[in-house]
Amino acid sequence: MDTSISLRVNDNSRQWGGNHSPQGERQNRRKQKLEALLQSIHVGDLEAARQAFIALVNFDLSVSTDPYLTKIGAALQSSNLYAAKHFAQELQNRGGQLQSLPMDGHGVKQMGESLAPQNVYSGLLRIDLSA
Repeated sequence: MDTSISLRVNDNSRQWGGNHSPQGERQNRRKQKLEALLQSIHVGDLEAARQAFIALVNFDLSVSTDPYLTKIGAALQSSNLYAAKHFAQELQNRGGQLQSLPMDGHGVKQMGESLAPQNVYSGLLRIDLSA
């Protein structure tokens, strides 16, 4: 009876961090979705921009608090491509970095704030792009 066990060790250290880690991969996908949004706004494709916006926010809800992304969403909702281009340019001037909520959905408590549970979605805008 053979009691040996074969074991293969993969010494690929990129699996533990960097761009190939789950967090790095998530950031890359968010960046790709943002680039698709900005590109579709740049070329003037309103419908593609709306779809890219929805895809980005659905992929990472935490970015929906970004002030420029919120303004872009409102402009797309009202079919104002000029405003969407303006806010997209401001976002790019800021380095193309989206501000986002912490990953656990909870902000830092300030002194004097209530410790009662709060609805994390209460301050988010709902944008209907079905028009």
